[in-house]
Amino acid sequence: MRVAVAGAFLLAFAGCVTKPPAYYGANNTPPTGDDYSLAFVELGEFGSYKDRTQIGNAVQLIAKKQRPLLVTYIHGWHNGVTSGDVGKFKKFLNRLAHSPMVKSSNLDVVGVYLAWPGDSFRVPVLSTFTFWDRKRAAERIASNSDCLDSILELSRAARQRPKSYTILLGHSFGGLILERAVAHTVQTLQGQQAVKAPWDLALVLNPASDAVLSRQMVVGLQQLYAQGDSSSASMSSSGQGSTENKPMIVELASENDQATQLTFPIGTSIGAFIGAHWGWNKVDVPARDVADRNSISERAFYLSTPGNNPFLINYAVQHRDDSSADGENDAFDANLHRNRDDRVFYTSAPRKAEAPNLPAEGGGRAPKSATTEWHRWQIVPASEVGKKYKGDPRVPYWVIRVPSHIIDNHGGIWSENSMAMMAAIFRLSFPLPATKGGLDLVPGPMSVLPKRAPNLPAKSYPQTKS
Repeated sequence: MRVAVAGAFLLAFAGCVTKPPAYYGANNTPPTGDDYSLAFVELGEFGSYKDRTQIGNAVQLIAKKQRPLLVTYIHGWHNGVTSGDVGKFKKFLNRLAHSPMVKSSNLDVVGVYLAWPGDSFRVPVLSTFTFWDRKRAAERIASNSDCLDSILELSRAARQRPKSYTILLGHSFGGLILERAVAHTVQTLQGQQAVKAPWDLALVLNPASDAVLSRQMVVGLQQLYAQGDSSSASMSSSGQGSTENKPMIVELASENDQATQLTFPIGTSIGAFIGAHWGWNKVDVPARDVADRNSISERAFYLSTPGNNPFLINYAVQHRDDSSADGENDAFDANLHRNRDDRVFYTSAPRKAEAPNLPAEGGGRAPKSATTEWHRWQIVPASEVGKKYKGDPRVPYWVIRVPSHIIDNHGGIWSENSMAMMAAIFRLSFPLPATKGGLDLVPGPMSVLPKRAPNLPAKSYPQTKS
């Protein structure tokens, strides 16, 4: 009994332990190399800045760039400013900075590692029980002001320069934080032509978040889109349909992610049981086909992540063949160099292959893994892969099931193949504009979310049992 009480006290206490902010050089900013720049912004247990000078230094760093390509990354469970995840993010920035497309466009790659207390302590087995505590911490951080403020400040600094780009990445519980931060802006910015969201692309990787918010967002976006095919027919403020083929929010979910397929539903179920949460609302299912739309218990969304919920999964990745991209030596660059109207992209590395270690601080060409396994893939409506997937592919909120060859399990987000797919998503979001001589390597602008159609009739669906 005493051991159990002591263990419970240890777990409770661990969630309250905070670390002082990390300092990088005289200005709390790490050294800047010749290829990319990196800054750190840390949030505490309740989402407050640990040191406000960090956000100020990051803003100054961005302001010095002529054409910033800003990548803000929110890490997941068991990570922080001193974890190995930092080095993997640096490899991604280095890889991006050395892309010929980025260089020819004179883009300055700037990374911001938006850190939070993702790990209370590291004790084998016991650290698993921090799931509930760290999930609550992520939810607090997402709901409080400084997290969104940091995204706004960083974006505002980048957009002082013309043709800049702001990319948001979030993984695991960091995906939960990112998803909720993005949701704050979607509804308020609909149809505002003179105002852009504080992000051009939000890319959520194996999010460890319940599917409740995703369902709500998809239902709202469905009301903006008219009947059409999987190319997404949007409803403008005038009521006229306009076609799009670009995602605004993308969630990538690995097919073998045990953390979100097993750990998350078990942990969430236990939490709901302990919290005596017995009552569940009936909510609309955002399926594409009217025949599949009904009202079911919200429990089906609360106990699953978006990437494991058949009503939200609207795209999947299918293997086509083992051919390589013509004239290209690397899949990452191949996916950036050409528009892919058919949503075809390539990978060129073995499964689990990651970029070699970075050269010493201060520059050096990004090392690459051996490109020995070329594969051609296509992002298709999930219903073409399996009848159980009923998500609506017409909305610009993509929830994509990804083979383990590309993202292996929960933590395989920094593999060479995963980065190649991220490059493809970037190109889908920012197509290369056509010029007289071919395609201009300068990426095109992001589309604006259309206004809600006036007098849209309310929909009611039949209810099913919980």
